Amino acid sequence: MALGESWRSGALALVDALEARGLVAEVWGHGAVRVRNPAGEPDTDDPQGQVFAPGLRQEVLCRPREGVLWWLWVWSGPTPSSPVELEPLCPVADTATAADRIARVLAVPFAGPSSASVSSGGCG
Repeated sequence: MALGESWRSGALALVDALEARGLVAEVWGHGAVRVRNPAGEPDTDDPQGQVFAPGLRQEVLCRPREGVLWWLWVWSGPTPSSPVELEPLCPVADTATAADRIARVLAVPFAGPSSASVSSGGCG
């Protein structure tokens, strides 16, 4: 199964679901969604924080897996020169599960609605 354009509607649905949870998300590149939690951003008047604290960010990729489109977590490799590692998140069609899990990873305890609205649950 080629990725083609079939991922786009899933990506747009995921962006909407993430934004409903208080996160900022955008479709990025071919099959990628980048997400950040504004509550985890360093203060704009803190130069040291701006340099050393990149904030809470996550990227997921849409890729075929056993004939079905899936969201895959994108994790940094063990060293800066290592390739990224991909881990299955859930099928693209399961937008609510993907958004809940991403919101949980990016949660800032006691920071407001994005951390309070995350429900538990899983895919598969």
